[in-house]
Amino acid sequence: MAEQTRLSVVDLSGHLGRAIWQVAWPVMIGQVLYTMLTVVDLFWVGRLGPATVAAVALAGSVLGVLYSAGQVFVVGVLATASRAAGADSRAGVRESLRHGLVLALAVSAVVAVVGTPLSGFVLRLFGAAPEVVAAGRAYLAILLAVLPGFFAGMVLYAGFQALGDTRTPMLISLATNIVNLVLDPILIFGWFGLPRMAAAGAAWATIISQSGGLVAMAIILRRRGLLEFSGPLRSGAVRTMLEIGVPAGFQSVTRPLTGMLMFGIATRFGTEATAAFGIGLRVLSVIFIYLGGLASAGQTLVGQSLGQGRPELARNVAQRLIFIAVLLQCAVMPLLFFFAAPLVAVFNANADVVRFGSQYLRVLSPMLLVLGLSTGWESAQRGAGATRAPMVAALISNWGIKIPAALVFAGMLGYGVTGIWLGIGVSIVVEAGILAIGYYRGGWLHKEVQWEGMTSGE
Repeated sequence: MAEQTRLSVVDLSGHLGRAIWQVAWPVMIGQVLYTMLTVVDLFWVGRLGPATVAAVALAGSVLGVLYSAGQVFVVGVLATASRAAGADSRAGVRESLRHGLVLALAVSAVVAVVGTPLSGFVLRLFGAAPEVVAAGRAYLAILLAVLPGFFAGMVLYAGFQALGDTRTPMLISLATNIVNLVLDPILIFGWFGLPRMAAAGAAWATIISQSGGLVAMAIILRRRGLLEFSGPLRSGAVRTMLEIGVPAGFQSVTRPLTGMLMFGIATRFGTEATAAFGIGLRVLSVIFIYLGGLASAGQTLVGQSLGQGRPELARNVAQRLIFIAVLLQCAVMPLLFFFAAPLVAVFNANADVVRFGSQYLRVLSPMLLVLGLSTGWESAQRGAGATRAPMVAALISNWGIKIPAALVFAGMLGYGVTGIWLGIGVSIVVEAGILAIGYYRGGWLHKEVQWEGMTSGE
């Protein structure tokens, strides 16, 4: 652990587009691997019957909300550690990771202690049938019990991302996927003399594989001299991390929560409308894979630029990212619009499902350009630690616009299912407008982040 060696960060002296892709593409691959992890679980659990599939899917939704809340610590670490990395402050990165880990473990431990014995109640709260509760109670309880481990993994990943090293966690994710792929059927069905664990086996396969990834990330960061567990918590550091992270957490939790309510609105128009909504989300999730990778790159490089004391470089990074995102959206938009029906039919060929799903994709395809702009505006502000404007944008657009607009368009104005899609489109435009205001005001370029140990060259 050579203290005097400079931190390895992204080279921003050359072509910015190349630097963005250097950080972005491993994140995209990592998101694909995470999706595959859930698909593999559902593939094997599907052999146990519809009640178990429903249980795992519902438990996954609950956990998804909790993981979104973990963005409090992820964004807090990313904003502070990327600035420290840009300033070549090894001590600053260490302090960021240590405080992020302690806070994440403390909060998630409370949630785990309270939530684990209530797993059955939580599933019933979402209206699950008795057989679904019976099938999913153990699965959810096991994963809630180890929630601190998942939160710790999210924080360590943010540490790698702050350095611009997204390849290492991508390779670790690949290894955990392979382990999970092997363990799933063994533990679910009780192969090789092991007890048959059903859905709980899928939970244990996830825990074992993810634990290996957590240990690997911790060892690598420790060897780089960036992970330390001893030392007092500094009140200023805790305050800074929470000031940055809490708004980001509210922003992240908003989407899955309002998404559940939107499904409730869709169910009023029948099973076909609900299925079309689910399929439409699956199709658009492909777009969010590359937008998510670009957003991660933007947050990292903006943070590093500001850590170097170069706000104009941070602005240039954001502008180049916006250009790349909009360019990609221009390529994808006509495909979604003109091939909407066959895309939906891949998942379900029911005529009404195809009709509703096609309407969904065609109404929202023009919004892809807006999402490209939003990706750049939001990632710049989050990377700078200016997370309040993105939080306000998410809260207003999702709670204040999307749900009421969907109800008005679908019900009062008589647009039916198409009205739901129009409500979503309006909310995207409103969110982009608020993000644009925050971005062009430029306050994020001069956002002060008080952080111990951020002396250049330390």
